[in-house]
Amino acid sequence: MKFDVVIIGGGLAGLTAGVELQKKGLRCAAVAEGLTLNECPREEFIKLGGTLFPGDSVIGGHIVDDGDGKSLEWVETRNLVGTRLEAPYYILSTGKFFSRGLVSNMEGITEPVFGCDVEYAGGPSEWTVQEFFDDQPFEKFGVTTDAESRVKIGGKVIGNLYAAGEILAGRQDIVTTAQKVAEQIIGRKK
Repeated sequence: MKFDVVIIGGGLAGLTAGVELQKKGLRCAAVAEGLTLNECPREEFIKLGGTLFPGDSVIGGHIVDDGDGKSLEWVETRNLVGTRLEAPYYILSTGKFFSRGLVSNMEGITEPVFGCDVEYAGGPSEWTVQEFFDDQPFEKFGVTTDAESRVKIGGKVIGNLYAAGEILAGRQDIVTTAQKVAEQIIGRKK
């Protein structure tokens, strides 16, 4: 199945970007594993013609070296066995720990779909502070990107895989990151 943009994650960031992209005429698909507390972007995404794959998750994809650098060629999902979702652009917006956008163990923190580079500090004993309502160190952990919000794997930028929302390292405004990614894609599409 071919689209202009495939969004990996169906929360506020991914669907906000999807709405903006569809308003500019791009065909978008979103793979949304769980429910979101932000139904408004989901409803608008569908109303604008977006294809939603609810209850599904991306399990991997194929990254190629296309001569100009690395890019994501296609993704596979758990439910669409044998069907590839293909697009010139992809948005990773799977959230952090509670939505399994990042996974932690005693060895470190990883991004489980593509193995994107993750910025974090210290070991498990340093990822939290005792006072629950204090700023928690793990809230700043996330995937690393270049200035255009494209993710890195092994220190190399993946030219067509953008990150938006909570998956990003640092404290970021979810909607602002989604709008930035949409602007980057629209700018490249021209």
